Amino acid sequence: MLTASSPVRPLARPERGARQVEAVAVTTLPELQHLAPEWERLWSAARASPFQSPAWLVPWWKNIGEGSLASVALRSADDGALVGFAPLYIYTDTDRHERHLFPLGIATTDRLDILTLPGWREPVGEALVRHLAIHADAWDIFEAPQLADGSALLTLRWPQGWRRELAEGEANPVLPLPASIPRSMAHNLAYCRRRAARDADVTYGLADAQSLPSWLDTLDRLHAQRWALRDLPGVLRGGGVLDWHREAAPHLLAAGLLRALSLRIAGRVVAVLHVLADAPAVPNRRWYYYLGGFDPDAASLSPGTLLVGHAIEQAQAEGAAGFDFLRGSEPYKQRWGAANQPMTTLRIRRD
Repeated sequence: MLTASSPVRPLARPERGARQVEAVAVTTLPELQHLAPEWERLWSAARASPFQSPAWLVPWWKNIGEGSLASVALRSADDGALVGFAPLYIYTDTDRHERHLFPLGIATTDRLDILTLPGWREPVGEALVRHLAIHADAWDIFEAPQLADGSALLTLRWPQGWRRELAEGEANPVLPLPASIPRSMAHNLAYCRRRAARDADVTYGLADAQSLPSWLDTLDRLHAQRWALRDLPGVLRGGGVLDWHREAAPHLLAAGLLRALSLRIAGRVVAVLHVLADAPAVPNRRWYYYLGGFDPDAASLSPGTLLVGHAIEQAQAEGAAGFDFLRGSEPYKQRWGAANQPMTTLRIRRD
């Protein structure tokens, strides 16, 4: 249910001696690319998800972003160090004549938020809101979906007269690790493994830098075959989406954030999973099941069940604290024992 809070009090001026932050607009792709090394260091220090890294978001904007880049670099007034970053852009809805201020990666990305250096959240947030207020004539609605509890965006204080609306986000099932898989699903997984091993050789793979392009081709092909059964093209066939993943995947792999999994039965790849993983330093780190592709001709062998079960075990072996199925309430996620994590959509409207 959508609820609108009362307008918050005006932002206070920084107290003498408090950390002060300057906002710098980032409005072009070259500027965004130039910022990437600093952005990556900030992302690492903030211990944020892979979805907030430049390896994910710079290729996203380059290949599928539409509108005007309106990102904001937040720098310490003392030494110019990057202490926060808000990856934003403006998209104009021509039908409604509304200009939406969105986070980069919206619609294809979860865990949307701004980045702040530890200990800098409040001054970074104040500087960002002041910047957005100064440039308020450039946008009409600020919207950020799929915000997890504790998101920096949910703690910002907005100017008096602006409306802060909160709505329940999409379901986001997460399986805690070590996993306690429901008995029925555990029995089903064991049966699928026995049946596949009885009929053919079963091997699991993990793509490296050399095999990654071929793995991406297979992901595209199997994902399209699966969705063709519903007379739909699948998400990878949209404009620029596959190019985005082809550009992002090598950087994610090099940074240790991508798990490009595959299942081969009788010498043939019948399933692949695109999984992202938090960096080892992230507290309660997770694996994120982003996208999968399965061969419909191998459906009788349950390749999806086999590969997801393998992925959960690998995440657990790496010491991950959760296997995140991301947005969507598909029943199979609950069958693995995943429980919904609350997510919130934030909207800011100016009167």
